[in-house]
Amino acid sequence: MGRIIHMPDGKVLFQRYGKDDTEHNYSVSRLDLNKFLLNAAADAGAELHFDHALLETSDFLTEGSVGSCLHFKCGQADFLKVHADCPVIACDGAGSRVRYALRRCGLTEFTEDLLTRGYKEVLFPKPEEGKDFGAQGENGEACDGRLGLHIWPRGDHMLMALANRDGSFTGTIYMDNEGEDEAFAAFTDTPEGRAKCAAFCEKYYAHAIPHVGGLDSLVNQIVKNPTGILGTVRATKWASQGKVLLIGDSCHAMVPFFGQGCNCGFEDTLWLSRLVDKYCCEGGKVSPEKCTGENFAACFAAVEAERKPSADAICEMALENFLEMRDKTGDEKFQVLKKVENRLENTFPHKFRSRYAMVCYGGEGNVSYANAKDLGLVQASILEKLWDIAGGISSDQVNSIELGDAEKLID
Repeated sequence: MGRIIHMPDGKVLFQRYGKDDTEHNYSVSRLDLNKFLLNAAADAGAELHFDHALLETSDFLTEGSVGSCLHFKCGQADFLKVHADCPVIACDGAGSRVRYALRRCGLTEFTEDLLTRGYKEVLFPKPEEGKDFGAQGENGEACDGRLGLHIWPRGDHMLMALANRDGSFTGTIYMDNEGEDEAFAAFTDTPEGRAKCAAFCEKYYAHAIPHVGGLDSLVNQIVKNPTGILGTVRATKWASQGKVLLIGDSCHAMVPFFGQGCNCGFEDTLWLSRLVDKYCCEGGKVSPEKCTGENFAACFAAVEAERKPSADAICEMALENFLEMRDKTGDEKFQVLKKVENRLENTFPHKFRSRYAMVCYGGEGNVSYANAKDLGLVQASILEKLWDIAGGISSDQVNSIELGDAEKLID
């Protein structure tokens, strides 16, 4: 339903995602989603080949506007060449070997920008009866702990937790990878490293410790669990003629702080499907006469033109949302402006939508990521102007905002 923010002083605040209960986010198991997609592909007639690792020596410079030579490593020793006489759709993730092969062939350039911060997963056991750590309503709206994304914002680092179906929570701690004191590198599985980690946890996350099973449990997980990497992939070109098209994380992997990486990849496939209908089909059915290299090339170019601006926008917004979650959610002015924003959304539903809502719920007219990014700047300026007009307000003065002034600014 929203964020449950755990402040350093122990206060717990609830901050809605959308304008009301009808707008909320879903947390889906990656394992279950992968099973579902594999079964759906098999049921549709796809032939699945496991244990075939694509190599970046694959050749996309073969003659013609369609066709390529794919190189695979199968198992421990076998090497396989596959001559593909059809287009290749590359959905091979952030570490895409197709992307590397295209760069080797001089057909694209890309960047992989890694954050200096990483993350470790931390399991919160299912709370005992009556030990819910949601927002109880003393500081605003209440929210059951199972229905919120928990954040302990602490400036340079943060802890998050999200409910699992069995009642436990998957927690994630984000912080600097390198450093002598408050960094993963300092928290080694040694007496000294454990002592540093314990002191860190008690200093910043004392109120979370009971929910993780105690200090020893939290320290054990931080010093022993693997460190994940966070980064953004940006590719200059997604397609080469009718030979190959990069979609999803292979051309626009992003940090997870807007929860949109998977959605954005699915949106790529939606547009690819629409444009295949346009360029290669007749009356909703595949037309062999239209499945030419030129039409595939036009289709892939159209996918890139349609999707790249939105992919670039959501990659940037995901990075911005990291700063918001880590720093701003703990800031009193930010919390007040979010309440003002929610009031405007409910008062002027056809005129005003928060950037978060536009990204996650589309708004009227299916707002794109690129439009949400541009409009978000306007929304932020409106909130700042209302703050200035009021001379600053506290959380319990949100209803004193002059709605006439707000509507004039929005118009």
